[in-house]
Amino acid sequence: MSVNRSELHALLDRIPDADLAVTRKVLQALATNWDVAPADSEGDLTDEARRQIEAAESYFDRGGAGIPHEEILREFDLK
Repeated sequence: MSVNRSELHALLDRIPDADLAVTRKVLQALATNWDVAPADSEGDLTDEARRQIEAAESYFDRGGAGIPHEEILREFDLK
């Protein structure tokens, strides 16, 4: 699917004013992290990163609780 900038500008024009702050944060994240490897490319992980992922998975496997979605939204001023 081919996308051009004018199409994206048209979409931006349709975003309600109340959602502009969130939209800006999303676009900033995309603009600064565009070169980050896709989530499914685990081949480039360091040993430390793998250990941290395994520890997190183990925590949840043992019944550990995550952070509620609402709390994350508040933390990033999205709610």
